[in-house]
Amino acid sequence: MSDFQSRIIERLIASGAADQPWALIVLAALDGAPQLDAFLDGTAKVAMPVATEAVATAPIEPPGAYLGSLTVEGFRGVGPATTLNVRPGPGLTLVVGRNGSGKSSFAEGLEYVLTGRNYRWEKRAKAWVEGWRNLHHDKVALEAELLVEGQGALSVSRAWKSADLGGHDVRVKGAGPQPQSLQSLGWDAALATYRPFLSYNELGSLLEEGPSKLYDALSTVLGLDELVAVQAVLASARKARQALWDDANVEAGELRNLLENVPDGTAGDDRLERARKALKGTTWDLPALDSLIQDGGTVEASQLEMLRRLESVPLMDVDGITTMISRLRSTAKTLADLAGTDAERARQRADLLEQAIQFHEQHKDKDCPVCGTAGALGGKWAAASGTEVAKLRKEAAACQAAEAGAKASLREAQRYLAPPPPLLAEAKDLGVPGLPEARRLWIDWAGGRDIDNPAALADHMESRALEFAGAVQTMVEGAAAERSRREDAWRPIAAAIQAWLPKARKAVVAKGQVKQIKAAEEWWKETSASVRDERFAPIADRAKAVWNQLRLQSNVDLGAVVLEGSAGRRRVTLQVTVDGTPAEALGVMSQGELHSLALSLFLPRATLPESPFRFICIDDPVQSMDPSRVEGLARALADAAHTRQVIVFTHDDRLPEAVRRLGLPATVHSVTRRAKSVVEVRKTTDPVTTLIEDARALVLTEDLPPDVAGRVVPGFCRAAVEAACMEAVRRRRLARGAPHDSVEELLAANARMHPLMALALFDDEKKTNEVMPKLQKLGGWAIEAFKICKVGAHERHEGDLKTLVDSSQRLARHLAEKA
Repeated sequence: MSDFQSRIIERLIASGAADQPWALIVLAALDGAPQLDAFLDGTAKVAMPVATEAVATAPIEPPGAYLGSLTVEGFRGVGPATTLNVRPGPGLTLVVGRNGSGKSSFAEGLEYVLTGRNYRWEKRAKAWVEGWRNLHHDKVALEAELLVEGQGALSVSRAWKSADLGGHDVRVKGAGPQPQSLQSLGWDAALATYRPFLSYNELGSLLEEGPSKLYDALSTVLGLDELVAVQAVLASARKARQALWDDANVEAGELRNLLENVPDGTAGDDRLERARKALKGTTWDLPALDSLIQDGGTVEASQLEMLRRLESVPLMDVDGITTMISRLRSTAKTLADLAGTDAERARQRADLLEQAIQFHEQHKDKDCPVCGTAGALGGKWAAASGTEVAKLRKEAAACQAAEAGAKASLREAQRYLAPPPPLLAEAKDLGVPGLPEARRLWIDWAGGRDIDNPAALADHMESRALEFAGAVQTMVEGAAAERSRREDAWRPIAAAIQAWLPKARKAVVAKGQVKQIKAAEEWWKETSASVRDERFAPIADRAKAVWNQLRLQSNVDLGAVVLEGSAGRRRVTLQVTVDGTPAEALGVMSQGELHSLALSLFLPRATLPESPFRFICIDDPVQSMDPSRVEGLARALADAAHTRQVIVFTHDDRLPEAVRRLGLPATVHSVTRRAKSVVEVRKTTDPVTTLIEDARALVLTEDLPPDVAGRVVPGFCRAAVEAACMEAVRRRRLARGAPHDSVEELLAANARMHPLMALALFDDEKKTNEVMPKLQKLGGWAIEAFKICKVGAHERHEGDLKTLVDSSQRLARHLAEKA
């Protein structure tokens, strides 16, 4: 019995519902639809377990995975292989580069290598997806190095040998000699539930796709899928049994009508009266009917059913077909009129001219920025270029609209070109007049589905429509005549009753079960809502806390975040107020505020302890945010970085500037792109570098009193060396698979300089007596720097502070190499 089942049984017993007859229906539904069907059908037994004392359990935290590096080659904007090395473990990493530098290719690459899909592409046109291969490099490969607690380092890679996006090999390489499958990591469900990726496109759509989409995104992390699954099992069982009863009841009414409208000359047949009596009302005498139909023979029920179905074949919509033909011809004419235009070239030229006009308007520069021609950009040029842009836009739009119209017309035409129903082949031996000809013409008519030219398809339909429609009508009328000929007063009634009886027997049982299932559903809905609210409360509180960081200078306040409803009416209610007045979030929030709100909902979901991913990757979150909100974003990201490895890709310098201004610890990588898609990644700032730069800035501060500098600068140097030691220990131990919490506990227990240095140099805090000899091998400068840093700010350093900063930087670099 699973933990989920145990908790439900506890609730059944605690609520006093365990003694209800429908409680066993709930228990059976916990094991899925087959078990519930078997229980209701009487082929399986279900019993209520004895009550046990509930034991509260904390969420199970799986082994965490951190990102160590990501290598991208020939993918999107990256040509030759380029590696982004990131510090494993909690912390904030910013990857900064202008638009087009290739930085987002890393974000997309990480998502694709782990999931085999990309959210951003799925919302774009086919042409966007087809650009996944880099134009300047043939080889395509992605590889992510992950450090997993309890396992150590492993790599996940995808490599392509063809131009097919799906034609790649996926490999997972761990400590063992043999590659593993991606499924062996057990992350398939977690990648969807705790999705650690967030692109700008997804940030914008999280709220705009509707309340049910947001509900699904948030509810999956709560483990509500089990609750929803059971609710679906109950609903499906009820609907199936209600449908059994409804169908049988409708057919019973049809049988009664048939008995009331028998042909003349049957008054002496008592079987008709007995059948009427047995079918009266909704309490049917099924044994009497079963006995009754044995008194006389019946025609083959399947043949009569086929004839009825043939009668129901819809006649051809000649008017609709005629209209469709006209539309196809109109589309074909439009395409012909526009033949020879070049929509893509027109769009590109329009884009280029618009950029040049914007450059001229912003910089008032009349020299051409491309060729350098002096005075090429002037007022007359701008006016003429504006006219040309409008013309090009119109040309491109007309062509694209015509192509889209053609595709739409062809799709619409498919409605009229359905293949012949299998029924026509099944009924070929029934002797229905006109059926063979109708089937032949139908096959020929449906052949138009393969025609992708509007004009050709119009010709096809126009040349066949009338003959085909007439043949179908002849067949339908022939089927009706044949059925009428076959049926007499009793045999069709007997056949109908015989076909109905098995359904009726099941329907009578199902009718009694529907009431019990409804009671089970009602209890389940109340229980699901209670569980949902309990599990969502911490996430809602965290979302509000993040919003309060991001809402700087915003008049919008976020109140409760509530999951409501179920099935088709499920939604997330965001209770916001503007200056204290309740409002609808999407109606009053700016784009930047909506993005901030979406981020507030994403971070709590991605950082739940149940997620195996200790990293989150966010691409371009800054767009549409005003400066004050960027500072709030920096703080929110830094807070998340206390427990998660937060990697943010951005083209906006405001975020790294806010991080620097607020003094938040972060590592910054710069991404640049040269010709032929050569992308370079360079680490420009990290916590160690920041501390060294701060120390150096203090040394160069002329008006800083010497006694203050002599105490403060050594403190910064010590902090830098300590940070380098901790970085070396973290990287080394995480790579071996040590749990992050145990590494942090080890560092906290050895916070003093000497054992910390022993850990960094020897991975053994007890080897403090070997620290000095080891540093001596580096040189006297290392010994001197270590001693001064060890004293730190406790005593004023009388020596040269610049030398101390340089030596501390050298020592920190050496420690980094030890990692």
